[in-house]
Amino acid sequence: MYFFDLDHTILDFERSEVESLLELFKARDIDLSEEQVRSYQSINSKWWGYLEKGTRNKEEVVVGRFREYCDSIDVSFDPEELNDEYLTRLSRKAYFLPGAREFLTTLRRQGKRMAIITNGVYRVQHNRFLSAGLPEFFEFSLSSEEAGVAKPDPGIFHEAIRRAGVQRNEVVYIGDSLESDYRGAENAGIDFIWFGKHVRRNKGPVNIARNYDELLMLLV
Repeated sequence: MYFFDLDHTILDFERSEVESLLELFKARDIDLSEEQVRSYQSINSKWWGYLEKGTRNKEEVVVGRFREYCDSIDVSFDPEELNDEYLTRLSRKAYFLPGAREFLTTLRRQGKRMAIITNGVYRVQHNRFLSAGLPEFFEFSLSSEEAGVAKPDPGIFHEAIRRAGVQRNEVVYIGDSLESDYRGAENAGIDFIWFGKHVRRNKGPVNIARNYDELLMLLV
């Protein structure tokens, strides 16, 4: 069975993120520059890193990122209000990465079993999972909120394995992050494929795929 990360692996998170962020601040009469968007992405990545390291919980992460970001651009909006509206906007946006739908269609035709494991906020990821039509391909989507732990904690993988009714040696996990996906798969004792344009040999896992064609060759 194949377990997949969702964002940057199947869905284009960056497009959804940027659109939601621009809309969020445009509604407050602020037109963010490209530099300011990149600044948010850097701050956001740092805060999600805290979750992966176990030093912050998800509630602290999603509000803390906006508190720091507002300080950085010298505005005084309520970070909790910003986060709530941002998540609502984000939950309405789901775009496939180029070639993802065709790749999934091929695996489905071959009768492959598939599921999603994500650290993202449940209400966002669940809505995006549905709006993208992903139940057509995946048996379920498991979030860290549902599992009670976040990648790279092996517990989320153990829960996915339990739900799927399979054994560890019957699972391959595919994701884009060395920190959460690769470490998590290692911690859970399951096979892993590092996926994305950014992957490099001798930087992590033995099995890598830079695009869906390469990934398909590894999976079939």
